Amino acid sequence: MKILALDTSGPNCSVAVIDENKVIANFNLNIGTTHSQILLPLVDELNKFSNLTLNDIDAFACSIGPGSFTGLRIGIATIKGFAISLNKPVISVPSLVGLAYNVPTFNGIVCTVLDAKNDNVYSALFNVNTNPEMIGDYITDTIDCLVDELKKYNKRILFVGDGAVSFKERFENEFGENALFMPHHLNEQTAISIAKAALDKANQNEIDTVDNLHPLYLRKSQAERMLDENAKNCNK
Repeated sequence: MKILALDTSGPNCSVAVIDENKVIANFNLNIGTTHSQILLPLVDELNKFSNLTLNDIDAFACSIGPGSFTGLRIGIATIKGFAISLNKPVISVPSLVGLAYNVPTFNGIVCTVLDAKNDNVYSALFNVNTNPEMIGDYITDTIDCLVDELKKYNKRILFVGDGAVSFKERFENEFGENALFMPHHLNEQTAISIAKAALDKANQNEIDTVDNLHPLYLRKSQAERMLDENAKNCNK
């Protein structure tokens, strides 16, 4: 089964094709150019170098967030277009789950964490033996609340994601030798990990429909939060 995956949830614009046995091809660009400008050219180059066409793809996958509001909409709209035009299945993968696939295996808790700014985080916890297994629900809260949650486990913790970079000193101070970190390049959200997660979902027959493919924001956009705040002030 060949899966073409996109990740446009962060600054890295990433595309990849994999099958059950290998990564066939992948491209990643983080050059400050908007995803809308480079995503389709990257897909074209991917197909050219892998000697594939979109018709050769069995399923399309993308990250659904949390992440950049604009980036997510670009990736999801692109995948929907491919799937509808070719009548192929789609598979959605949350960004925090994709990051867990950056970890091959770990004896302890894997904490995927994204910096949501102003000392807030998006996070999820996993056991990673072969395939990542999520523990509990997503965490959308302050860094203090995440630290308090992690202290309940009393285990080694492997941090992965841009939040692992932003809050590294805090994690080291709180957990000492039990705080471990992935190499810098493995903190990036990539299409390879999205594709691997999608392949596992496909093997478990967890296929989405185009109509149900929506962003997973976990929190409102800044504009929406400001609008809510203004509405509250007007009602006082």
